[in-house]
Amino acid sequence: MRINDLRLFLLVVELGSFAAAASSIGIPRASVSRRIGELEADLGTKLFTRTTRQLSLTPTGENYHQQLMEIIPRLESLNESVKNQRNMPTGSVKLGLVGDADVVTHHLLQDFLKNYPLITLETHVSNLGYHDILNYGLDACIHIGNIKDNSFVARPLMRVCRKLYASPDYIAAHGMPTSLDDLSQHALMIYRLQNGELEDRWKFNLGEYRVKSRLVSNSSQYIRHAILSGAGISLLSELSVVEHLQLGNLVEVLPEYEVYVDDAWLVYPSRKGMTHAARLLIDSLIHEASKTPDVTLSQNS
Repeated sequence: MRINDLRLFLLVVELGSFAAAASSIGIPRASVSRRIGELEADLGTKLFTRTTRQLSLTPTGENYHQQLMEIIPRLESLNESVKNQRNMPTGSVKLGLVGDADVVTHHLLQDFLKNYPLITLETHVSNLGYHDILNYGLDACIHIGNIKDNSFVARPLMRVCRKLYASPDYIAAHGMPTSLDDLSQHALMIYRLQNGELEDRWKFNLGEYRVKSRLVSNSSQYIRHAILSGAGISLLSELSVVEHLQLGNLVEVLPEYEVYVDDAWLVYPSRKGMTHAARLLIDSLIHEASKTPDVTLSQNS
C-alpha cells in the first residue's frame, strides 16, 4: 500500500469521479481505476459503490476517508520534518498582521528570513487580525489586542504601550499641550476599532479624555502617516515610532500619560498538520520576542 494511492483515493472523493481525478493529475482514467482497485484488494473491502452514473462511498469507505483526512496531513508533516532535519529548511509561510504588528515585528521577520534563506514568507495585513486565519489560509497571525476565540492557540509575544505623539512642525505651529484639557484646542485623530466602535475615549494611566475628532481611520498606519505629516496629535504604539523619535520626526506629547497596555499575540489554529516552515517561524518569533524588553511569554503551547 503506497501513500500516493491513499492520496489518490482522497482526490477521487474530493472530485467525485475517477475521470476528474485522472484529469487533474494527468494520468489515464484506467490507471486511477486500477490503483483504487489494488487499494481495495489490499484492504479486503470495497471503498466505492460504482454505477454507470454515480460514484459513492461505502460505509467503510466513508470511515476510511474520514480517518485519512487526519492521518495523511500528519504523515506528510512528519515526512517533511524528517527531510528538513537533514537539509536546509524549505517551504512557505503565510503570516497575518494587524494594527501596528507590521512595524512591531518587522525586524523579527527579517531575522527569520536571514536564518532560513530557502523559506518564503508572505504577509497579509488586515484589520480583522486572527479572524482572517481561516479566510485566507494563514499559518499564523500576529494580533494586537484581545483574543475572544478560544478555538485558536494564542501565545503572548510582547506588551505594547501607546502614547500621544505629534510632529515638531505641528507643535511649532500650534504649541505643546501641557494638560489633557489643552487637547481640546488641537487637531486629534482617532481609531475605529475592528468591531466598528470609535476609540473616542482615551483611557490614560492618569485620567480619561473624551476625544472629539474630525479625522477617523481604521488604519493605524494611516494615522501614523498623518501625524508624521503634521496633521495633528494621536495615540501611537511606542514600538512603532522608535525610529521616528530618534530621527526627530516625532515628539512625545504629555509624556507622563500613557494608554492601557495591549498584548501582541501570536495566534495559530493548531500545531497538528502544521508545516515545518510554519513551526520554525512560530518558534523563531517566540524566541526572538523574548529578547525584547517588557515581553511576557506563555508557558502553554
